[in-house]
Amino acid sequence: MARKPKIIDFEAENRQWLDWIRDQIGREVPLSSAYTRGQKPILVSIDAERATLRFPNGAMLLNVPLRDLVDDAGYWKN
Repeated sequence: MARKPKIIDFEAENRQWLDWIRDQIGREVPLSSAYTRGQKPILVSIDAERATLRFPNGAMLLNVPLRDLVDDAGYWKN
């Protein structure tokens, strides 16, 4: 397993993470249980550091901070 370099380029790490999360638009995304339990919402759009989500029943959740797009374990699952 490759080791991380001693000096971390946080801008590159952040850019890579944001690119990956933008690729999730139109797909189900995990969301902290502080918002909901049950079905996962679909990521509709990202505006700066905020996301818009749509649930299967049609309800929309606006201005969700990107940091809240995590499951309860704190990482994304496939």
